[in-house]
Amino acid sequence: MKRKISFGGFVFFSFLLAAALSAQTSLYVPFNIQKAYRNGTRSYNGAPGAKYWQNRASYKITAEIFPSTSLLDGEETVKYFNNSPDTLKRIVVKLFQNIFKKGSPRAWPMRADGMTDGDVIKAITVNGKQIDVSEKSKSVFVSGTNLIILLKNPLPPKSSIELRFDWEFKIPDKVQLRMGNYGDGDMFISYWYPHIAVYDDVNGWDMSNYEGNVEFYNDFADYDYTVKVPDGFTVWGAGKLVNAKEVYQPQILKRLNEALKSDKTIRIITAKDREENNVTKHNQINSWHFVAKNVTDVSYAISDSYLWDGASVVVDPRTGRRALTDVVYEKGTVNFDEGAQFARGTIGYLSNELPGFTYPYSHHTTFCNKGRGGGMETPMMADDGAPKNRSRTIGLISHEITHTYFPFIMGTNEEKYAWMDEGWATFFPTEVIAKFAPDYDYWASRVRAYENAAGNETELPPIIPSYSNRGRFARTAFYNRPACAYRELEELLGRKLFKKALLEYMKRWHGKHPIAWDFFFTINDAVGKDLSWFWKPWFFEQGYPDLAVKDVSAGNGKVTATILKKGNIPTRVKVTFVFADGSKRVKSLKADVWANGASEVKVSLNASKKVKKVVVGDKHIPDSVRSNNTFEL
Repeated sequence: MKRKISFGGFVFFSFLLAAALSAQTSLYVPFNIQKAYRNGTRSYNGAPGAKYWQNRASYKITAEIFPSTSLLDGEETVKYFNNSPDTLKRIVVKLFQNIFKKGSPRAWPMRADGMTDGDVIKAITVNGKQIDVSEKSKSVFVSGTNLIILLKNPLPPKSSIELRFDWEFKIPDKVQLRMGNYGDGDMFISYWYPHIAVYDDVNGWDMSNYEGNVEFYNDFADYDYTVKVPDGFTVWGAGKLVNAKEVYQPQILKRLNEALKSDKTIRIITAKDREENNVTKHNQINSWHFVAKNVTDVSYAISDSYLWDGASVVVDPRTGRRALTDVVYEKGTVNFDEGAQFARGTIGYLSNELPGFTYPYSHHTTFCNKGRGGGMETPMMADDGAPKNRSRTIGLISHEITHTYFPFIMGTNEEKYAWMDEGWATFFPTEVIAKFAPDYDYWASRVRAYENAAGNETELPPIIPSYSNRGRFARTAFYNRPACAYRELEELLGRKLFKKALLEYMKRWHGKHPIAWDFFFTINDAVGKDLSWFWKPWFFEQGYPDLAVKDVSAGNGKVTATILKKGNIPTRVKVTFVFADGSKRVKSLKADVWANGASEVKVSLNASKKVKKVVVGDKHIPDSVRSNNTFEL
């Protein structure tokens, strides 16, 4: 007997859903995301829904590196667990090295001599049965950086599948896009193995191609991986090195153990050690075995000449647990002899100050690739350039380490919501940089960069999926605009409530896959207010911040300035009254003076002295039109 569908019931249910959404927010919520709320995987209070799920995997990988030919040869077995309610008829695998392959879609400059053959797949087995990987295969096909395996036997819910890959690729040595061979045997290896794509409750399989302009979206997984390199090469990798005694000389292990307990920097591998070739055990091939649990990715660095410095920091005062903060770099690299301390200051700040969430890993290693600047993050590892400027070096190291929290602890989708990690990685280093370089005003530079871009035609709001934002000011949407929004949010809520709300977000979503609306709704829930008036202009609308002094009146011992909100982006109001005798008084209002749609506000103070001029804002508050910030009397 067929079940009769009640159209009226569906309409009523839709009405209830719309009512629930309306009660929570006036933010735009796309249909595909509404579906997740309707299915109960996400909740309008910002928490994971009762039916939330995510898939995961377990990887066992062996790779051999041939430095002389820049070749990586690998074999991998991955067990993939389908925790979704869906039967999967295919498996999507990311082949990130295919971005270097001729014919692959790219949104990143690529020299002709930088092209490679990408990931060369030599064999694939599914549950122990080998499948055809030729160009004529009806089971496997490749599209850009996606490899699709059509399953002969679909994968039911609450079951698993085992895949095996044999592959190789040339480690790029001409165009090092976020990784590569930097010459002289120095390499940072990431995006290096067939990686199962994310299948989630919002979009199903992630079919986005890696085109270079945005970064990654990965599930949490367990890794057991071994890297084979020739005698003399050191390997630093994500996770725990479980066979350290088999690969290091005793004095290196001794210094490493000292660093694990030391606030001060320990020179673990020195120039003398390298000169005497007294770092690793002298086998023709050394196998470096690492284990990393519940992380979104693994990477590693190799060198036969780099120095290694390390210190450590208490990340959990309750237990006294420490994390190693180490740097590896070419002898003579400017500023990197202080790098271990810059890293130490960052992880200590993130763990104990803001956000105040305990760093969960054993270490963080920063590899210096000898470039002019810029960096790239992976869990527990970073591939950084070597800026000549000390403050830039501090900022770079701190920025990339902050990514450990966003997107790696939080599992955000960098392809769609780059601002959910880059914005935080721009915001959090502010006080770390101020500690190590007090003469450099980092935050003023971030504000200046944002306000100079704001309001331009191609300066799009952050909520536009990041892979769609390719204009001149795309990085503004990823970095400086959200960072300024976070700072204004902190000023609005106050440090205590801001931290409480942020920690609630992290408590709910660490180890999961939050989307933008989970963030907005959780902060609303944590502070007990609908902040849609703030979220809309900062994240959903085109526009710019612009406050102006409209007029000033004085008399009867009182002075009043009328502040006009000309731009749509709300900021706090800071008004400086400058008197004829050169003295100043400041009065400030929080950004919520604009919450009810007001376009101007009056700021008054009692003053018996003559006012010379009134100024709104300062260099730490974004304002794209500063020519109207001063009113002369």
